[in-house]
Parts: sequence; structure tokens; C-alpha cells
Amino acid sequence: MRSFIKQYWASVSWAIVLAVLMLLPQDSFPESKLLSYDKVAHLGVFAILSFLVLWGKRKKEGNVPLKNKYRLISLTICVVYGLVLESLQSVVPGRMTDIYDLLVNTIGAIVGVVVFSTFIRY
Repeated sequence: MRSFIKQYWASVSWAIVLAVLMLLPQDSFPESKLLSYDKVAHLGVFAILSFLVLWGKRKKEGNVPLKNKYRLISLTICVVYGLVLESLQSVVPGRMTDIYDLLVNTIGAIVGVVVFSTFIRY
């Protein structure tokens, strides 16, 4: 377990931040033009999450190229996590499950995998 925490602390921390933010009641957020870019925010935070999951795997494996199966595993983790968070929003006051948020979460996870694969080659 200690090794897992050492390798994946950034992605686990980010996942916890996402859960807290996505499961807060809607009225907890102040009215802001920045928050009106909801879909862009979903894309960005899930891109970061998938990037961090791959970064943790890279730290665990050392400086060797990651196999495609790890990219697929990272993508799957992020998509399932997004699905769970979106589903849980249905029980939070002022929130609702949004299929478009789930779609953008998935696209964000794909973007994170692509960015990681493009810029982290070793």
C-alpha cells in the first residue's frame, strides 16, 4: 500500500479534490462567469486526472515506455470514476446527472492520455 501511495499520490489527491467539488451542492458555488464554462472545466480536470494516473504508472515502472494497455487502463479508470461521480450527483441537492458532462469527462480523459503519450516518451 505504501508503494501505491508513493507512486499515485498526485492522482489520488486530484481524484479526492474532484469528488469534493463535483459532489458539493450547486448553491455552494458563487455566481461567476468562470464557472459558466462547465464543460471546459470537466474536460480539463479529467485530462489532468488521466495524465496523473499515467504519471504514477511511469514512476512505478521507471523511465521505460508505457505499454498501450496502461493507457487503456488509465482511460478506463477515469471514465468509470466520471460515471460514478456523475451518478452520485443525482442525490446531491441542486445537482443532477448530466450525460453531456460524462461525455466531456471521457473526452478529457482521452486528451490527458494523448498529451501524456505525446510529451512523455521515455
